[in-house]
Amino acid sequence: MQAIAQREQAPEVWTTAVEASAPWSAQIVGFSEIEADWRWLEQHGELTPYQTCDWVRSYAAEALDADGARLAIVAIRSAQGRTLAILPLAIRRRIGLRTASFIGGKHANFHMGVFAPGVMQRLDAEGARRMLRDAAAALGAVDAFVLPCQPEAWNGITNPFALVEGQPSANPAYKLVLEGDIEATFQSAMSSHARKKHKNKRARFAELGASSLIVPQTDAEKEAVLATFHRQKAQRFAQMGIDNPFADARVAHFLRRGAGLDGGQPALFLAALDLNGTLVATYIGAEARGRFSGMATSFEPDPVAMKYSPGEILLVDLIRHRFGHGITVFDLGVGEARYKSTFCNQTDNLVDSFVAISPAGKILAAAMRVAAMAKGAVKRSPRLYGALMSIKRLGQKPRSSGVLTDPS
Repeated sequence: MQAIAQREQAPEVWTTAVEASAPWSAQIVGFSEIEADWRWLEQHGELTPYQTCDWVRSYAAEALDADGARLAIVAIRSAQGRTLAILPLAIRRRIGLRTASFIGGKHANFHMGVFAPGVMQRLDAEGARRMLRDAAAALGAVDAFVLPCQPEAWNGITNPFALVEGQPSANPAYKLVLEGDIEATFQSAMSSHARKKHKNKRARFAELGASSLIVPQTDAEKEAVLATFHRQKAQRFAQMGIDNPFADARVAHFLRRGAGLDGGQPALFLAALDLNGTLVATYIGAEARGRFSGMATSFEPDPVAMKYSPGEILLVDLIRHRFGHGITVFDLGVGEARYKSTFCNQTDNLVDSFVAISPAGKILAAAMRVAAMAKGAVKRSPRLYGALMSIKRLGQKPRSSGVLTDPS
């Protein structure tokens, strides 16, 4: 507790010059042991919204099993006992080999560690590689680190782990940087044609009735938003003819816990668009240090409502709302989509790293590196990507969500 008090009084003491040759130790820790440091770093260090203590705790408690993995938290500590970095990892077996990845799977847009102030700037590729090897030694018998979707840089600071065996990810992540006046930001980010089109859609949407942004506060309101989200997602994936990733009860439980239901601390931000008393679109995201990151969205598959893009109307209202609450960057996530290029004015480059630890891990890392490169090539080719999606639809049988029902 004395160390915590010292950090609160003099945070500059926490900034430690880290060099590739600096001594540190890697230790396996539990939430109770690391939580105080973790929460301090959420306020003063570097992390994405997917590495907050509550997000990781919620995901590990409810959804990690769906990934076929278990949680291991590695704390990197200096010789003086200061926590330099926290690595929340998912440990799993792949073809008989043991791998470590940042927790979150496909439900996290960004995979990164939690770093103390000054650490990312001073950790080079050699030091980052040694840190991973020390983490592997603490974990025991790890063959390789599988680290996809790492931001190449975060808040303008190079991500050191992205320097280790990194290669470009298949897609970048899209973001809207909010500066000055919000209306000026929209005007700068969106083309005149896009702004006019959105204005017309909003005017036509208003003819359907009164609409408003809903940011649920009570448990009942959160339950209603999540129920609508699951119903709309189930209908949408059924229309597309592919599996619904949110149909897994473990993922649904993660969303509930993350929303502050089922005894969990809130780690997710919920929003919805209400039209005449009916929720016609929903949005789920996470926040950390002035940055909002969108995780999932849904909209009513009704042809009349869809014609006026309720999801986009909700998005614009939500961006305005979060701007008014101190958000300076609004992430729309990884992957190509028309609405992302319409609203976003910048992108974040992402990197996939496959770092071998054992001799057997070298073979696995090499194979995964080639597979990731092939995936990127397919995604960059509209013809190949369209063919792949057709094959996936033929090979999958849509599942009913079977999780939550419409509250109405």
